[in-house]
Amino acid sequence: MTEPEDDQLKDPGLIERTMRALELTQGVEIARRYLAMNAFDGALTMLGLILGGLITMQTTDPEVVFDALLLAAVGTSVAMAVSGFSGSYLAESAERDREVEEIGKAMLSDMSNTMYARATRTTSAVVALVDGLAPSVAAFIIIAPLLLVPSGILSVSVAFYVAILVCMGLLFGLGIFLGTISRKNIWIYGAKTLLAGIVTAILLYIISYITGAAH
Repeated sequence: MTEPEDDQLKDPGLIERTMRALELTQGVEIARRYLAMNAFDGALTMLGLILGGLITMQTTDPEVVFDALLLAAVGTSVAMAVSGFSGSYLAESAERDREVEEIGKAMLSDMSNTMYARATRTTSAVVALVDGLAPSVAAFIIIAPLLLVPSGILSVSVAFYVAILVCMGLLFGLGIFLGTISRKNIWIYGAKTLLAGIVTAILLYIISYITGAAH
């Protein structure tokens, strides 16, 4: 075997280096929590927007409601991605820098250029990406049926109902994911997250009737 081939085997790829960094700093658990929590937030946010649009359609021109809601949904998805990434990166970096500094003080040495310090920076970036992408990806999955309306594949009302079904399915899937992580009954976890969506819908309809938005 030639020396270049030896070097390639000794030098791990980007994915392997990233996974090592996450394992060293317990970043896998943090990223997993952010994934489930923020995808859940993104799904419920879109559910609120879509249900609000569906209720408003009863008293307003559906085409006007659809155009406004689609823009609001896409804008909210982008905002969640930017906010999630930037906020998480700044917060995680601050916590990790403090951790490295405290370890350095305890060991009476400079830890800023150590392998652990580099691993914390990698973890901060990965966690921030997960934090930003999780809610926005969940949101775009839910509003995907709405994107089929301009081409005439779905009507406005059908697209709204399909989006709600997709949202409920995604919530149930997140529950199964959480149940898998906890190694407990996945169906109970799925039912719990689905219930959150149902409660959101019920509360929104109650509020709409109280405020008169549904009349």
